[in-house]
Amino acid sequence: MVRWLIYIQCGISFLYMGWRSFESDQQTELYLNKSAETFRQHAAVDRAKGETAKAEKHLANAISAQSTSGRDNRATAADLRRELASLRMSADDLVGAEKLYREALALLEEWPRGSDAAIINLRTQLAGLCYRQARLDEAADFYRSVLSLEVATLGEGHPDPLGTMSILGGLELKRGKPAKAEALFRRQLTGVQKLHGAEKRETTTVLDNLAETLDKQGQAAEATRLREEAKRIRHKLCDEC
Repeated sequence: MVRWLIYIQCGISFLYMGWRSFESDQQTELYLNKSAETFRQHAAVDRAKGETAKAEKHLANAISAQSTSGRDNRATAADLRRELASLRMSADDLVGAEKLYREALALLEEWPRGSDAAIINLRTQLAGLCYRQARLDEAADFYRSVLSLEVATLGEGHPDPLGTMSILGGLELKRGKPAKAEALFRRQLTGVQKLHGAEKRETTTVLDNLAETLDKQGQAAEATRLREEAKRIRHKLCDEC
């Protein structure tokens, strides 16, 4: 009986010690997160004054202090990296900006995932960075992932995925992939016609882009037909003005 009492007392002691340790960890995390927010506020003041170097240092300190445990903390940590990345972009430090954007994306893609909108934004930023550095294959991969997520969350006919189809279609042309570009522009054309109407200015732009992809595939007659259709719509719209 005495032995069991000792076991129980030991168990209670261990539980108490564990609870105190957990409470201490929480207090430490709260303190560090408050410090991170203070650094972030200082950075905002520095940016408003045009003191970019100071703002970068404060944001770097905020990133070091901010906890990354849990979905909300990771979202804040990712946002801090995004802010610092935008400063690096302004300084034309593409390598530094890309590193921060990739870190932010990795944080948001941990389970449980961050918001789809934030993930789309970061993937789009990375696509643009890859494009600026002439890494067209990587840029296309990022834009494809953006398009897939936009369609899943917003629907095929939403303006955002329709815009991404246009960007990706143009990129596929630059990569020498006119058939892929054609498929994207045909998807976009269907969506734009449903969204805006078959005889609207938005439709004519897609028709011209689609005609270019057909030209590059040796389908000159069909390309000419599409351009004439775009021209007819523009004339009609002018007559209605």
